[in-house]
Amino acid sequence: MEVFDKVRLAITDYDYRGRGMGKADGAVVFLDGGEIGDVVDVTIVKKKKRFFEGEIASYEKKSPHRVKNPCPYTNCNGCAFLSLDRKEELAWKRRRVADALARIGDVDVHVDPVVARGESTGYRNHMQFHVKDRKLTLYGKGGEVISIKRCLMQTERANEILAAMQGEKWLDEVALVGIRTTRRGESMVILSGPKDMNDNLLHGAVAFAVEAGVDSLYYTKNTNPRFHYGRKMEHLYGKKEITETLAGYDYGIFGANFFQVNPMGAEAIIEKVVSAAEPGKNIVELYAGIGTITLPLSEQAEAVVANEYAQTSVDYARKTAEDNGVTNVRYIAGAAEKIMPRIAEDEKVDVLVVDPPRAGLDPMVVESALQANPEAMIYVSCNPSTLARDLALLKEQFHIESITPIDMFPHTAAVETVALLSKLNTEHHLDIEIGEDELSEIDFSKDATYGEIKKYVLDKYGLKVSSLYIAQIKRKHGLIERENYNFSKKENQRVPNCPEEKEKAIEDALEHFGMI
Repeated sequence: MEVFDKVRLAITDYDYRGRGMGKADGAVVFLDGGEIGDVVDVTIVKKKKRFFEGEIASYEKKSPHRVKNPCPYTNCNGCAFLSLDRKEELAWKRRRVADALARIGDVDVHVDPVVARGESTGYRNHMQFHVKDRKLTLYGKGGEVISIKRCLMQTERANEILAAMQGEKWLDEVALVGIRTTRRGESMVILSGPKDMNDNLLHGAVAFAVEAGVDSLYYTKNTNPRFHYGRKMEHLYGKKEITETLAGYDYGIFGANFFQVNPMGAEAIIEKVVSAAEPGKNIVELYAGIGTITLPLSEQAEAVVANEYAQTSVDYARKTAEDNGVTNVRYIAGAAEKIMPRIAEDEKVDVLVVDPPRAGLDPMVVESALQANPEAMIYVSCNPSTLARDLALLKEQFHIESITPIDMFPHTAAVETVALLSKLNTEHHLDIEIGEDELSEIDFSKDATYGEIKKYVLDKYGLKVSSLYIAQIKRKHGLIERENYNFSKKENQRVPNCPEEKEKAIEDALEHFGMI
């Protein structure tokens, strides 16, 4: 194929950006738009070494999963899946995680259904808009400027400010506007321009903030188009910070400091992480940011050591912990690949929590994590590909208990994932073989599900037990289990033995549910 060729193809998948994918003449073609199930006529617009890019000219057949796009700005590049049925979107995100684990990490593990918390629109509490001709704009798919009067993804309070600001004269001095809001109803506007603040901008912007009821106003000079904001923030009006409550803890938001853009999605991640960490343990958290996971973890931990690269974030996190009355957290600033080897040597690490950027874990972090030999590891990922790569290394020492995708950014291709890992006991193992006659006797009916047994043990004893441990104890009492949990697929397969304390708790649960 060559540029300007016309081809017909079926869209069978999406890439990490949410672009439609199909094949023509055996070559992969990426498309802006399109849904799985569409059959489209395409014009090839770019030829790369390993793929082509095309534009949809017409639809021969439309996908049954298509829905009406509620956004009037159909050429905007922000949301890939507004014309895709919501259930199909979540199903694809689950497949995306499972496919990456299998293809990249050779990890064959069940992936839980995607956790979707809150509304799928109106969830963003921070957005930036470029200014052109006194209008607030976003970039379109082809780089064109689109004037935006209302965005479906940001909060209603932010949209009120967005609408009120259009056409203001002082916007002539501004290149970019950031709008931040909290669930308490507070709002902040950040103005960014290439020049120092002048009186016309100051007076006009402050007058607008007063009239529009904006709680906080900042200005930042920025001469680098690669970044939204400059390094230094100048507070112009109102509060220096607005407050968001996340999982019961208050966080002050000021200027451009980082905070999760979807608080409901963030709370879903926090709950999953906290529920996986056993009480009374020494927890180490890498890539801790400003402590949104750290503080909830501290409730049940003996102590938490939290690491973040930026000193400014660490300073903020320490102040936030103090303001919230948390005293069992210690923060360390520095690169994780330098800090973790020291922690592995000097600290008792019962549970290791990591929440790395898209690049995943540095090899030194993986090596020192294995050296620290924690009882459990909780991996929060924003990139299924690097998660799969890292799990391929970690699975030699850890059993992957569960994989749970979280829909942090609805209507986009992005997906967060929480992976729970437990230490493999390689000194004590069972070699189990099941013959055909025994397999034929397997009874899949249960009086209690694994989830019910786990919940009973956690509620009564404060212990987390794996499906593998439950299966071992069920088999001990003559309850034939599924092949997945008992049948060795490798020669001399090593399987960790259930600890005595957990064995008794599981037996109590089985008795409670009338199974023994």
